[in-house]
Amino acid sequence: KLMEGGKRLPTQTEIERTYIADYDKLYGPTYTVLDILQKVFYSNNGAREAFVELCNSKYVQQVTFDSYLYKKVQGNNPLDDLKLLGETIGCLIKGYAIAEPDAEFSNPVESLK
Repeated sequence: KLMEGGKRLPTQTEIERTYIADYDKLYGPTYTVLDILQKVFYSNNGAREAFVELCNSKYVQQVTFDSYLYKKVQGNNPLDDLKLLGETIGCLIKGYAIAEPDAEFSNPVESLK
């Protein structure tokens, strides 16, 4: 489209405005959701425990499968989404209550490089 049948190379700005903007419009919400999930559920042991527990939910499994299949975040059932929010809060509370604290991490050899 921008290369006019291979006659020219597009500029970086043209690529960003044409292709990347379209890509971000289509998939930006998906990456936003994944970023939020990573920040919430991969921050410490308690959150990871909650994530593991939530993954047992049939609704979570179906939404995850459909989201990958259709390349868009799914979850078109507001009632089930509200239930999932409640389960998420409950799992986070339980996860923080039962999980061992994260171990102190130190790697002085690597930090000296």
